[in-house]
Amino acid sequence: MLSLSSPVLDARLLPDGSACDFLLEEELYRYDVAAGSLRQMTRKSVKTGSERTDSDGWREKEEAALFTRIREAKDREATARAYRRRIEPSVAQVIEVEAGVILEDVRLSPDGRFVTFRSRKTPPDRRETKYVDYVTRTGDSEVREARPKVGDLEDESRLGILPFDPKSDPKEAAITWIDVSRLTPDPPIVYGPYWSLEGDRALVQFVSTGHKDRWIAELDVESGRTTVLAHDRDDAWLGGPPPVAGYLEPALLEWIPGGRFVFASERSGWSHLYLVEPGREPRALTDGEWEVRDAKLSRDRSRWLITASREHPCDDHLYFMPAAGGELTRLTSKPGRHAGALSPDGERLAVVHSESFQLPDLFLRDASTSSAEIRVTVSGTDNFFRHDWVEPEVVSFPHPDGKPVWAGLYQPRQPAPERPAVLHIHGGGYRQFSHRGYSVYGYGLHLGLLQYLVQSGYTVLDLDYRGSAGFGRDYRTDIYRSMGDKDVKSAVAGAEYLAREHGVDRSRIGIYGVSYGGFLTLMSQFRHPGVFAAGVANAAVTDWAHYEDKWTSRILNRPHQDPEAYRFSSPIYHAAGLQDRLLIVHGLIDDNVHFQDAARLIQKLIELEKPFEVMVYPTERHTIETEESRYDYNRRVADFFETHLRR
Repeated sequence: MLSLSSPVLDARLLPDGSACDFLLEEELYRYDVAAGSLRQMTRKSVKTGSERTDSDGWREKEEAALFTRIREAKDREATARAYRRRIEPSVAQVIEVEAGVILEDVRLSPDGRFVTFRSRKTPPDRRETKYVDYVTRTGDSEVREARPKVGDLEDESRLGILPFDPKSDPKEAAITWIDVSRLTPDPPIVYGPYWSLEGDRALVQFVSTGHKDRWIAELDVESGRTTVLAHDRDDAWLGGPPPVAGYLEPALLEWIPGGRFVFASERSGWSHLYLVEPGREPRALTDGEWEVRDAKLSRDRSRWLITASREHPCDDHLYFMPAAGGELTRLTSKPGRHAGALSPDGERLAVVHSESFQLPDLFLRDASTSSAEIRVTVSGTDNFFRHDWVEPEVVSFPHPDGKPVWAGLYQPRQPAPERPAVLHIHGGGYRQFSHRGYSVYGYGLHLGLLQYLVQSGYTVLDLDYRGSAGFGRDYRTDIYRSMGDKDVKSAVAGAEYLAREHGVDRSRIGIYGVSYGGFLTLMSQFRHPGVFAAGVANAAVTDWAHYEDKWTSRILNRPHQDPEAYRFSSPIYHAAGLQDRLLIVHGLIDDNVHFQDAARLIQKLIELEKPFEVMVYPTERHTIETEESRYDYNRRVADFFETHLRR
């Protein structure tokens, strides 16, 4: 039994199954399966003496040239180091980098001749955001740090290649750094290499830090040169379901037999898989106005297990498809969410399935279309099954631009005589809530309060505003450079839909949400006064210039590059429009959307002489997680709507 001092990262089984490579902190290790032995393959070394000048180096060389004693001493030291490396059978390859560099994704080429790695360096003068925790064990206030704000200095990232020769002198080993300046002036993040099944070809992905470009290129490890094979560009920003990735992450990329590879892309406007054969342009393996939401290649690389919305955008079903494309064979039939995993031999299938009020449970079956499934788990307490849940109906209604807006509609069995309604606005931006699977937020953070409101006589609309996930690229990017416009108009259209189609009193409609949901609540009330009589903005972003870079710069670019997009999209610039009842809620130690966001908006509303209410949770972060705080929050929100929508 091996005892390791740090978590194992990025474990990769060699194609022949003989060994497993993994990272321990920043160094590569190899575990030999048959021998049960562990060998350290690389060792990080930090360069010293970087403060020496060119003159220092020149004088050192001159001293060696002038004095025999110095030359002989240096030769003896070099000979001793070389001898120690030769007699040590498991010596590690030294990767020498500058101080402050972090090594990531360290890999050995299949032929063992090269080691590749990504170096990442954080600028030393980058500023972290500070916040204060007032309720601590010691009784003293503690100042803590969180991520920097959008537009601050970014990490520098490079891909390096080094000949793998542990017994050579590290001082003589020259790192080849991949040059991608011809592709983009923005320094991209490099991922890979991804080695072919034959071990003779390597691919890399370059993702631009401007979020708009992704290149897949073939890498010549001998020279470090790259040849672009596929390029994706989105004039808004790259993103989409997990296979397509986003947030500066790489897309799915897998080799299949015959020197071919498959990658995921939203280039058609929908998330799909594409095949690249030697000497040919990418060819779509899946297509249509639906999304590939997950794709896993079987261990023998003969077929894909795909999760897709082909039947309906609000259901996820599982399909088989041959590795190089062909007919999709549907494996699941029940509505809701399905996630699957194949057994190593490809004969059995594990499925996690959920519906609106069936918690996620595990089912086992044979990997065939006609197989019966065996239920392995039954989630939920007795009270959960006894509860009279109101299930949602998936609906759509027109946006002012004529395109659809999707939502989950919850109608009370006994509507309140005042005919009130509430819109729930989900957080995260790119998430889907009009879905027939169980809520990704679960009961405590979503369904509990929503069901209480429905059972109290409210009609509730669970809104997938424009910008949400599940409905393709155009729906996703409708908020580019203008958060608080088309997404907010989705909410206004939802209010009109409830009044027009379901008899809701237009003067008794409320709105609430957390994070992006809080932001959208503010913008809805500030920019469309009179539509929402009461709003609860929890953990809301009030000024996007104060949020984090990787999330915000995708949509609004960076503040110094596009200040108008930030002014247009930030609630604090529209606060003068507030006419309706507003409750601002924020966790004091929120390390995601910092309490500073709430504090700055509160000050602005005070200066504008606007009426509003505030509730602060001293020990809560971005979501309210403790039972006592969650009970207080749910009760407070319900009472707020009761006061302002029904009396």
